[in-house]
Amino acid sequence: MNVINSEIYNQIKEVHKFPMGDLFFFENMIIAQVNEGEHVSFNSTKIAFKCIYNYYEVLKKPFGIISNRLNKYSIEVLDLPKYSKNLPNLKFYGIVGSSGLSNINISLEKQFSKIPVLAFDSITKAYNTINDNILNSTDDSVKFDIP
Repeated sequence: MNVINSEIYNQIKEVHKFPMGDLFFFENMIIAQVNEGEHVSFNSTKIAFKCIYNYYEVLKKPFGIISNRLNKYSIEVLDLPKYSKNLPNLKFYGIVGSSGLSNINISLEKQFSKIPVLAFDSITKAYNTINDNILNSTDDSVKFDIP
């Protein structure tokens, strides 16, 4: 389900549109919806990365990213450690997808990610899990209660 059509739509703080896709900024997370056929790499996301950095890292605020996989696109998995290295307050990476191929991709991404990667079947479950865990953290070492 597209974020715009979801029950969490009214929680959006900012929306940034890029040629690659859209970023929906919430209090404690970003939901990314990448366009069909794009290739996501550290280089291809530099402009979006700067927006993310300015929104969360400048404030030293823990946050999560949810990839809402509405479209088919590719990811440079070798670049995943670069995101957590350059966004030290990124504590969680969630993926919303439902196809068998999506599950294979998620397994691969887990192998390369330096932060917890969880799969969800709905955008609302992903939002609630990340939000609850970040809100309930008491220090910079956010711990996630994985469902």
